[in-house]
Amino acid sequence: MIFLDNNSTTPLDDEVKYHMMDSLAKNFGNPHSNFHRFGLDAKKKSEESRSKIAYYFNTDPSNVIFTSGATESNNLMIQGAALKAQNNKVNKNKILCSAIEHKCVLNAVEFCKRLGFETEIIPVTKEGLINTNWLAENIDENTLLVSVMTINNETGLRTNVEEISEICRKFDVIFHSDIAQALHGEKFDLGKRSIDAVSVSAHKIYGPKGIGCLIFSENPTKFIEPILHGGLQEQEVRSGTLPVFLTTGIGSAFEILDRNFINYREHSRKLRNKFLSEIRNFTQDIYPNFNNDIGHPGTVNLYLKDVDADMICMRLGDKVAVSSTSACNGLDFEYSYVLKNMGFSKDIAKSSIRLCFGRHNNIQEAIDAAKLIYEEYKFIRENL
Repeated sequence: MIFLDNNSTTPLDDEVKYHMMDSLAKNFGNPHSNFHRFGLDAKKKSEESRSKIAYYFNTDPSNVIFTSGATESNNLMIQGAALKAQNNKVNKNKILCSAIEHKCVLNAVEFCKRLGFETEIIPVTKEGLINTNWLAENIDENTLLVSVMTINNETGLRTNVEEISEICRKFDVIFHSDIAQALHGEKFDLGKRSIDAVSVSAHKIYGPKGIGCLIFSENPTKFIEPILHGGLQEQEVRSGTLPVFLTTGIGSAFEILDRNFINYREHSRKLRNKFLSEIRNFTQDIYPNFNNDIGHPGTVNLYLKDVDADMICMRLGDKVAVSSTSACNGLDFEYSYVLKNMGFSKDIAKSSIRLCFGRHNNIQEAIDAAKLIYEEYKFIRENL
């Protein structure tokens, strides 16, 4: 079976697994116990990972906050910023996010309405770009936070984050970006201060599930207050005992990505392009909705004319792993709200699938996947 659902998750890298197993065996101490060797060794291991991540993003290690993943990171950023503004009686009561954000961002922003905040959804073009004219007209001195992802998890398209950052700077607005899908296409330098905070998940970069980070350009306490209450272990903004083997995993994942970044990016791009050329040889009725050369190098949002996306995903279930929408949309049936919010028709939204090539895939799988998808497409068109 060919795994092409790398936007939803990635296989655990063997080197990452090795380091995690070693940590599980050796670092069972509580990293917050500072009076004995077991705790100190565990703390040292986690701090090594924190430093690796900080180095990758050119920020101070104290600006790296470990979380359970990007969902928690996004909630911590959005709710945490709202709580800090309220508690400090800051006269900023507006929060903005784009129409194509991950559900955890959209729902966290929606939750802030209960706290008394005004919220707005920024429209997005069919090219996946944020409508900066709308943003410039609707952002003001009362705006606290803007949250816009860098690369969308369904389309693979890159947003115009540089323009958004400039607009935010003019009004002294916090700018946050979910970059969980962007790490395969580009590197981020938080030292430039163009983005105040970014969210990541280890399992999107061949690390383990259950660990992520919220990473700041400056001291986290400048931007947020905790939404989990307890010992306040993470710079006093996130409580809970650190899972040392998971922090080891995400640190190793970033170290491997840094070492092989260009090779991994070009490998995924090569496979994606080979897949698309094979599909074109079979039919003109299957084609990509977007040309995302500057976005995620391995992602394809594929339109299959007159075929239900969920139907073909199910028929491919034991052959090729693909999906019709984000894996985080839940169990309820839903066509892609991302495509619909970009202005595409329901017919296109319900006939589009998402697939993504990764570092573990090969050319033969790209060829085979194209053939298998076409065969199932042809079968559905002729028989169902």
